[in-house]
Amino acid sequence: MKIATAPLRSTNGSSRDLLIGLDIGGTKIEALAVDQNFITLGRFNHLTDTSSPENFIASVTDAIYQVLNQAHAMPSQIIGIGIGIPGQVNEKTGEVRLAANLNLTTYPLGETISAIFNVPTSIENDVRLAAIGIYHWQKMNKPVESIAYLSIGTGVAAGVIINGRLLRGSHGMAGEIGHITVDPNGVLCNCGARGCLEAIVSGPAIVQQAINAIQFNIPLNEVHAGHVYRAAADRNPSAQVIVQRVSDNISRAIQWLIMTYDVDRVVLGGGVSGAGTAFLTPILSALANYRAQSDLFAAMLQESKIVLLPTGYNAGTWGAVYLTNEGDRQLIKG
Repeated sequence: MKIATAPLRSTNGSSRDLLIGLDIGGTKIEALAVDQNFITLGRFNHLTDTSSPENFIASVTDAIYQVLNQAHAMPSQIIGIGIGIPGQVNEKTGEVRLAANLNLTTYPLGETISAIFNVPTSIENDVRLAAIGIYHWQKMNKPVESIAYLSIGTGVAAGVIINGRLLRGSHGMAGEIGHITVDPNGVLCNCGARGCLEAIVSGPAIVQQAINAIQFNIPLNEVHAGHVYRAAADRNPSAQVIVQRVSDNISRAIQWLIMTYDVDRVVLGGGVSGAGTAFLTPILSALANYRAQSDLFAAMLQESKIVLLPTGYNAGTWGAVYLTNEGDRQLIKG
């Protein structure tokens, strides 16, 4: 892949005053450029080339050059780059490990990007980084100190912030809730185990269940989870069964998060949540069943604790931007 070399235009000479945030996924990269007052100057997204480490880095650098071009800025104006990426991350060295969706086993991403742009580069797991973005979004609305972000998309994972501190775990794997076994005799998960939560409620898992049970009027390779939720809303019985199973298991994951971490808020996001009300309503109904079982659940699993990530707010890129800020690294990275 050829890196973009379009001319970049600076509006303020050589001033170094830009922060760049990248949300890298297995299919696309989203980039955000802001000034030091966190005013948006540019946004850009394009496909991720995972065919080789070299092409992957070309995708990343191209996204940075393109968002700089939108901001009418020069690379010399960047003062920090933050990156969220799926997989195991060593936040001290910037090394990424076990990023299966990117075909990266071990790669020095932070060091590589820092060398290309000659600026500090901070790396964090994408879902935990999104939790940082959501923490700030929540502070601007109704401030809370403890939140969990449950992302349900191509994969399933959680980012948890307790009393303003991001949880990582001893091996940087905190929040991998998608690989908790919920059905020991269930289908094979990408991780190699059977019956993981991710193998039931992720976008690809929903589609796989649906294409064997529902007749669609579009090519099967174009079917996504939203189509299944629409079919359920249209009273397709097979779709209703799938959505109910998915919702029951997501509500169970929410119960785990609240009962384990005693968070003030659980924010639901990821591609599957794009179904909106059709996605949220059956989850809330399943949680109501929990509340009816005991006074403890009634007190802890209040409906007001569960919210959808607002449409249009990219928590990943904003979390990446905040990661470049020293104050946030001290507060949240702890």
